[in-house]
Amino acid sequence: MDPKLNGRTDDELVLLFKSGSGEAFEELVYRYKNSLYQYIMAMVQDEGAAGDLFQEVFISFFKHADKYQPRGKFKSWLFLAARNKVLNFFRDRDPLASLDQTDEEGNAFLHDTLPDGAPSPLEGLAGRETEEEIRRASLALPQRQREMIYLRQYLSFKEIAELMDRPLGTVLADCHRAIKKMQHLLAAKQTAAREVNL
Repeated sequence: MDPKLNGRTDDELVLLFKSGSGEAFEELVYRYKNSLYQYIMAMVQDEGAAGDLFQEVFISFFKHADKYQPRGKFKSWLFLAARNKVLNFFRDRDPLASLDQTDEEGNAFLHDTLPDGAPSPLEGLAGRETEEEIRRASLALPQRQREMIYLRQYLSFKEIAELMDRPLGTVLADCHRAIKKMQHLLAAKQTAAREVNL
């Protein structure tokens, strides 16, 4: 890959790709391969399916790049495309499955919010817990909350709200609930571990 492409913005790379640069496309794939794959994997919990969906996102972009209008929102566009692929994956497997269902506890929206620029949810939990414990706890969350936790790793609250076409307050409340539930799950696990060691 051309090291000069490394410093280009996403939109500059898209324009270069549209004008025929295969290296610009490779740079975009390289730039998002970890974050996008991790998000997809967190949602589908299947390595093969996550790899396939990741490829589908970039194949779709490759075929339809001419429709993307550079406005500095390529990352949001990419995660929206990935989210749509994930939704289709669940729809194809189970017609009743949806990431947009309200959580099973029927919680009312909370007024407590997390400011943009605060540490991401998983960063806030890291240090106290191992990565594997955090991953296992996230699997116990409803899909909508798990998605919120992983999206917040890579996108601002505003970007998530736009991506999901939801009010910002709803996104903040969902994320807050997800973090509180993760903290509760991790605390319960620690308590159980202490009791076993007594």
